[in-house]
Amino acid sequence: MMRRLRDLLKTFLEALLKRFGVVLLTKQQTEEYLSPYIVAVSPETQIILHAVPNAAHPATLVFKPTEAVAHQSYVWYYKPALPRTTQLPFGGILTNTNVLCTDFERYHLVQNFLKKGSRTRIMHDILIAPWAHMLDGIAFGGYYDFVILVAAKLCRIREALPEAVFAEAVLAYPLFKTEYEREYLSLIGFTPDRTLDSRLYEVQFNECILGNSGHWFYPNLADIVALKKQVESQLKPVRTAHNRIYISRSGRRRVVNEDALIELLKRYNFTIVDDRPRSVAEQVAIYKNASFIIGPHGASFTNIIWCESGTHLFELFTSTMVVDHFRYLSQLMGMQYSAYYHVIMMGNSRHSLEEDLFVSIADLEQSLNNLLQTA
Repeated sequence: MMRRLRDLLKTFLEALLKRFGVVLLTKQQTEEYLSPYIVAVSPETQIILHAVPNAAHPATLVFKPTEAVAHQSYVWYYKPALPRTTQLPFGGILTNTNVLCTDFERYHLVQNFLKKGSRTRIMHDILIAPWAHMLDGIAFGGYYDFVILVAAKLCRIREALPEAVFAEAVLAYPLFKTEYEREYLSLIGFTPDRTLDSRLYEVQFNECILGNSGHWFYPNLADIVALKKQVESQLKPVRTAHNRIYISRSGRRRVVNEDALIELLKRYNFTIVDDRPRSVAEQVAIYKNASFIIGPHGASFTNIIWCESGTHLFELFTSTMVVDHFRYLSQLMGMQYSAYYHVIMMGNSRHSLEEDLFVSIADLEQSLNNLLQTA
């Protein structure tokens, strides 16, 4: 019922905006509109993700074989001829009567017209606008979202631009306001004086560089390669160890019997990586030097893009939330992958996204005995 009411409200708001001369373009309409301005494109790719059995119960599949489609990715160099062209609070572009949709569903764009408060209007010749959605901290706004949907896209954009153009452009979108964001932007080449929060500044421009987001779970390999190339050229990580590591979580989706799990893992020479803020360089080093990684599903596993080929990721799930972000990234990176969930649901949360998980120590010990023979 709530979803239906929400959909009706979105439909009403879209119709109301159209009545006032504002049209929310779909992604397809946006790509057609921007087609004359393409400066770089990576083709769509399809790969088959292997079936993944439950590590403790091999007769049960956590994942069936899946066709993963990474959508075509673009960089557009938009030079509007229309005078009414500006950036909206959540990063999108309003040009004449059209609001461009470069990321996901267009209903998010309605939020731009519900935001209260004025913004400082500034003019700049060249704007890079990599993101066009409100950050709610639930659906969008975490570490995975920033690294895969913003930082990787910025590396794609940087590769497509002449160095002089990149050096002159300012960057504006609804900032995540985290330390990792500041570090990544610095590694990519953006100084604080060239970085603006679009919720505070209304940027008007002569030229605008845009990039699209493809599938949320299945980013284009070219984006990951561009990100690795840029960040590793700055940090120059070197593998000096082959560590077995456990990635702990202290917030949602934590292991409720973690003390017992850690006791087991220490018998197998695992290092416990506690859940606390770390610099990007530290995170890169931890994953670069890992040979076997285990832990509950969480954004930290975004860092498997720094792993060496052959590293093993063992992902722990609840039975109510099984998603394949990192199954996909593991296969892209040439890693080994396993998954596990306990067959009894904890039922301790109203939302599966937040549900804590329980692991059977006997099940995990049996799984580790099998998996570590080859790790």
